[in-house]
Amino acid sequence: MRSVMDEAELDALERMAAPETKAELLARIGPARRALDAAIAALTEDELADLRDGAGWSTADHLSHIAAWERMIVAHLTDGPEHEIAGIERERFDAATLDELNNLLYHRMRGMALGDALAEYAAAHEAIGAFLRALDEDVFGEPYWDDDASGRRVMEKVTGDTYRHYLEHRRWILELVRG
Repeated sequence: MRSVMDEAELDALERMAAPETKAELLARIGPARRALDAAIAALTEDELADLRDGAGWSTADHLSHIAAWERMIVAHLTDGPEHEIAGIERERFDAATLDELNNLLYHRMRGMALGDALAEYAAAHEAIGAFLRALDEDVFGEPYWDDDASGRRVMEKVTGDTYRHYLEHRRWILELVRG
């Protein structure tokens, strides 16, 4: 069995509707993460730490960002202090837009030592994987936010912040390296 999907398979994976079951979700997380891991494994330390995109993000910043969103999902679903991961008070976290949160996370984590960023990237993934495997199937069908009029389910939020997130950032990292 191949360890990494080809580009067409990864594109198809990203376009799929959100999974309906935990098993489907977990089956998608693995290949997407392996593809991201393969992309970063091919990079030198300089490419990981020093190359910057137009917004100033290095590959290490992208990986720290992914780790933070994984940590925030686990915190949210365990009633933990997700705002502390972003480094802000609860009220500001609750009022922040997605772009504001991403900017806060970027400024909080940029400049993290490469080894620390890589270690956190791996540890956060291990933590969310263990958490999702243990999570009751019924939770995936519940609303992620109680006060969200859209009714976005846990499955949709986790999908967006795991395998789709990996594929999105993989694409940006590859573009960064290609210049």
